[in-house]
Amino acid sequence: MRILYDHQAFTGQRYGGVARYFHGLMESILEMGIEVKLSLPFSNNEYLKESSVHRPQGFKHIFGFMPTNMLVSRTNRLNSLVQIKRGKFDIFHPTFFHSYFLEHLGKKPFVLTYHDCIKERFNLPHLDNASHTQKQELLNRAAKIIAISENTKKDILQLYKIKAEKIEVVPLFSTFKTHQLPKNFQVKTPEKYLLYVGARNDYKNFIPFVQSIAPVLKKNSDVVLLCAGSSHFNHEELEVIKSLNLETQVKHFNFDSDDTLYYLYQKAIAFVHPSLYEGFGIPILEAFACGCPVVLSNTSCFPEVAGDAGLYFNPAKADDIAEKMEEIIQNESLRKDLVQKGYKRQNDFSPEITAAKTLAVYQSVL
Repeated sequence: MRILYDHQAFTGQRYGGVARYFHGLMESILEMGIEVKLSLPFSNNEYLKESSVHRPQGFKHIFGFMPTNMLVSRTNRLNSLVQIKRGKFDIFHPTFFHSYFLEHLGKKPFVLTYHDCIKERFNLPHLDNASHTQKQELLNRAAKIIAISENTKKDILQLYKIKAEKIEVVPLFSTFKTHQLPKNFQVKTPEKYLLYVGARNDYKNFIPFVQSIAPVLKKNSDVVLLCAGSSHFNHEELEVIKSLNLETQVKHFNFDSDDTLYYLYQKAIAFVHPSLYEGFGIPILEAFACGCPVVLSNTSCFPEVAGDAGLYFNPAKADDIAEKMEEIIQNESLRKDLVQKGYKRQNDFSPEITAAKTLAVYQSVL
């Protein structure tokens, strides 16, 4: 069996959940002895720099960020079309929703991974450039559709005209399960902190969460909410934090490596995930792997992923959020219990499991 993956998720992003997923998937399938090819001549993606699958040529933004990215994207797309027309593969797996390949596949089958329906649920057109009609066409013509959670499968069935038997659920994984920190690795952090990881926009529910836990932070004045991610607080966030007099207790932390993020999870009182919706929630598995208690919303896929290893709150109820955050701060035995349950729960997710289930999907369409 020969699998061809395309350029889309890797062209313009150095990091990102979709690129991380596909890179981990390709590495695992390659280790199973299956021939894997990534059609990608140019990329600055960090996951590919030491890849066993493919190491593309890096590039500089000599024409400015967006013009250079557009030029590289078109070049990579042409390369993907060349590989598709050569036909030296059995299954094609696009890494995003552009339909450039549809008229060139001939009789070759393709499998489509659908991560989440955030764009559709929250009317956020900036998340991708594919319309509902374009996605419907891809879903219609795909030999099989991989949904990363039962929740995503349910949403696809509600939002698109598709038969349930065409969709297979294949869960994601975290590489943190086998991650090892360098000897004597340390990062300067607050002594006691709750950890928030990633973006804070829209459906992430960040500002309502901060407003909900303000009384808890004031009561526990030695505890900091540490927000790890690349984007600094915006004007609205700064204004809310200032209005709550939490400038010294809500802080941003820009991390630059998995080692740093792993360390942050390890030292945190707990990881907090107040999002209203996710397709899967890989940070949950990252926290489990690091021995970090997890406190999270009781919505979308979260109960499906965390099981009994999370402390849940209703993200729409400030009192419930505050109650659970006070409980996790004060109750050491609860934190220890959640850590042990997290270690056990993470065994249900691994690169090997994801690769084996994906391979079964591939085999089913040949």
